[in-house]
Amino acid sequence: MSSDTIAVVADIHGNLSALECVADDIARRGIDTVVNLGDHASGPLWPRETIDFLMTRPWAHIAGNCDRAISQIAPSALGASDRFAFDRLAEPQRMWFDDLPATATLGAVAACHGTPSSDSIYLLETVDTFGSRLARPCPRTRAAERNRM
Repeated sequence: MSSDTIAVVADIHGNLSALECVADDIARRGIDTVVNLGDHASGPLWPRETIDFLMTRPWAHIAGNCDRAISQIAPSALGASDRFAFDRLAEPQRMWFDDLPATATLGAVAACHGTPSSDSIYLLETVDTFGSRLARPCPRTRAAERNRM
């Protein structure tokens, strides 16, 4: 496997069974560089066990919006999925979230959970009460594209 091959995992949401399968596949492929884009535990599955697994991995881990919520918002104000995870995580696991950076750089690759400036803004989609749709490029992006032509 090429040394510049990077595996990316994201939005695990406590699904340890799926994560173990993905980790096995990454190992089988001989990929040594892994970046985990966050939202590790929130959800009604196995948050504690998932964090225990992730904390042993030599991967680059960054925080997602749900991780930030679990570590920074009062438990009574959390949504159901985040509260489920909060209640099952031990203090050291919740503190692990506090140490996670918002972004990571692996060589020429910049990694983030949502966008480089916010973990709660979708990069490619707009999500609203009607569902999701492809996001429109921002005016600054369209102007940059015209300038390259």
